[in-house]
Amino acid sequence: MTEIAPVRTVAHAFTRDGRCPTVPKMFFRSSLSHRKILTILLSLVWLPATTQALDIAEGWRFTKGDDPAWAQPEFDDSAWKPIDVGKPWEKAGHEGYDGYGWYRLRVSVPAAASEGAYFKHYQRLTLLLGTVDDVDVTYFNGVEVGRTGSAPDDTKGHYETIRRYDVPAKHIRWDAENVIAVRVFDSDGDGGLHKGAPKLSAPVWNDFVMVDIAHAHADGIYPTGAPMDLSATIRNTAFETLKGTVRFQVGSDTWLVDQRETFADISKPVQLSAGKSHLETLTFEPPSAGFYQVTCTFIRDGDKTPISQSRMRGYAPEKMNRPAKAPKDLRAFWDKTIAELATVAPQYKVEPSPKWSTEQTDCFLVEMRSLGDVRIRGWFEVPKSAGPHPVLLRVPGYTQGMMPTQSIPDMAVLSLNIRGHGNSTDDEPAYQWWGPGDYLLRGLDDPQKFFYRGAIMDCLRGIDFVASRPEIDTKRIAITGGSQGGMLSFATAALDKRIALSAPDIPFVVDSMKGFKITAWPGMVVRHWLGRDPKNTWELAGATFSYVDPKNLAGWVECPVLMGVGLQDNVAPAPTAFAAYNQVRGPKAYRIYPEAGHSTPPKHEVAKMAWIRERFALEK
Repeated sequence: MTEIAPVRTVAHAFTRDGRCPTVPKMFFRSSLSHRKILTILLSLVWLPATTQALDIAEGWRFTKGDDPAWAQPEFDDSAWKPIDVGKPWEKAGHEGYDGYGWYRLRVSVPAAASEGAYFKHYQRLTLLLGTVDDVDVTYFNGVEVGRTGSAPDDTKGHYETIRRYDVPAKHIRWDAENVIAVRVFDSDGDGGLHKGAPKLSAPVWNDFVMVDIAHAHADGIYPTGAPMDLSATIRNTAFETLKGTVRFQVGSDTWLVDQRETFADISKPVQLSAGKSHLETLTFEPPSAGFYQVTCTFIRDGDKTPISQSRMRGYAPEKMNRPAKAPKDLRAFWDKTIAELATVAPQYKVEPSPKWSTEQTDCFLVEMRSLGDVRIRGWFEVPKSAGPHPVLLRVPGYTQGMMPTQSIPDMAVLSLNIRGHGNSTDDEPAYQWWGPGDYLLRGLDDPQKFFYRGAIMDCLRGIDFVASRPEIDTKRIAITGGSQGGMLSFATAALDKRIALSAPDIPFVVDSMKGFKITAWPGMVVRHWLGRDPKNTWELAGATFSYVDPKNLAGWVECPVLMGVGLQDNVAPAPTAFAAYNQVRGPKAYRIYPEAGHSTPPKHEVAKMAWIRERFALEK
């Protein structure tokens, strides 16, 4: 899945418990006589001040391809197939599909939705689609009401962005059929309306209150030697003054709220004037270096709807104490594994791939044999200019299929698909959702059989390949990757001294057992595994992961390291990334993006490539 920057997480309530008994469940039918009649049950849920929300999670239709006519309400979509939303289209009958796809829904909007005070004031409904992977253009009755990103130029960094678009009253057909159409483009990995239940609702007060926790320092990191001066702004853009309670909390670094230890908790009454902002501050003395979850919440008097924001903030993370806990035979384990790899004849195959060549680079499809005689492949791009060239080894994220970059003309690039990824699935199956097919669980009961033992050796075999090429300067080899690729970048640099630079981004499964404890995913993968067999224990999992955990390997890294971190990453959390980073003994630097989740923004890619080029003495 593409990796992107997240959005502000504000807990808006779009529905409430307590359905009004006088409001009937509603049905609608297709208006086209030749269309197969489709009847859909919509739950009408009453909100305060007579506002209401329609649950529009059911009844969507989908087709692949792209045609602007599909946005129009009169278009006949009866031949389109029904599709479940709230999950990637790959898991809803369209496995392996990348490109354009359209969703459409026909929905009757009751006139009662226009009776609330907030609708009367603002003259709009709110369309909530959840998250869309990667980019979308959304239409209501043929009129564009919102878009996020664009294809093909701006597809990255949007898949965690919650789509929340305003629908002006003038475009709504009351007590009649309306058509919502969503044009989606997905560049790779999962795609579509992939998370969240779509809703169409009239505005309520909490749509106009926002909590924004300040960065304080540009990257959200506070230096040692002083308290953390925290602040949050509560903005009330509604037309009325709101009275309530503000609560400021500081907790431990887990993303699991019910397991969070509280270090500070202060509440007080507050009045939010209409159209004004209110500032709250808190001075916090951290008990130790590390990371803390800061939460600010507003609750209106007489209401139970919290408007809240939580943000991870760091305190001197480079001084955080998370020592390595390596098994005693760690060095022997990897020495033996590398020796075993050396017994496998690489059997390199290199075939020109003109489709991916550019005016400045030639591209080749490469194949080689790795540990266990497993076939792996990748894309090798070489500048047409005279060499020898420095080379960048790109390694994949979890389930990612690597493709040529076509964007780096001044160095060679090997985009390597480790076993089970991309076009390297002949001998190692591709990812399978849950069960033993999950990469994290393959061989988890035995370090010798563990998936990542072979995956890391695939990276070393990739280094063998580029080192065998006459057009490559073997003293200038860099490695980079995000998420799983960040973990592989750490591990490969630790085990192979031919690596001159390592640039791990948002490294995944680092300080692994802590990471599993403080995340929903990937933590849930291991927690499910524990319940499948009495032999599966936390200790057994920890023992296996200890051999591949970058926290235990990073002390062997001698080359310069540049690490990219998303401070709001709830998959590969910042505290775990620094557990490895702090073990690196050589030159190192990090860049933290305070609002990024499991991603780094485009500017990080620019900064990272500039860092590599500078150290490889390439012209900017």
